[in-house]
Amino acid sequence: MTVVYHELLPDSYLLILAPSRADEPEAALAHSLHCAQRSGKPAVWVDCGMLHSLSNEAARLLWGAHHQLEEKHSQLVLVHVSERVKKDLLRRELGPAPCMVPTLLDAARQTARPRDGQAV
Repeated sequence: MTVVYHELLPDSYLLILAPSRADEPEAALAHSLHCAQRSGKPAVWVDCGMLHSLSNEAARLLWGAHHQLEEKHSQLVLVHVSERVKKDLLRRELGPAPCMVPTLLDAARQTARPRDGQAV
């Protein structure tokens, strides 16, 4: 898995993933997820739109990030998840699944925090 883009946004941390060679270790994904978790943002958005499948290691890393973020009262949100990627992720089902939404706009809505004096 290659992280082709990462951005620290006001209320989230965005990672955009792309496929890499099947035999490559997922060190870049592990490092990027670790940085995202340490950012202190209430949500980590992972855009999977360029992925055709997930390796077992990538699925394990995403589940691990999901659980670690939940412990910190934060959220992992997967965006643009194809049926194949969803199947690869859920094959390792380790409890309630991370949030999966069709677009980044939906991710923003999912993780929106009410501002002072504003209703949700």
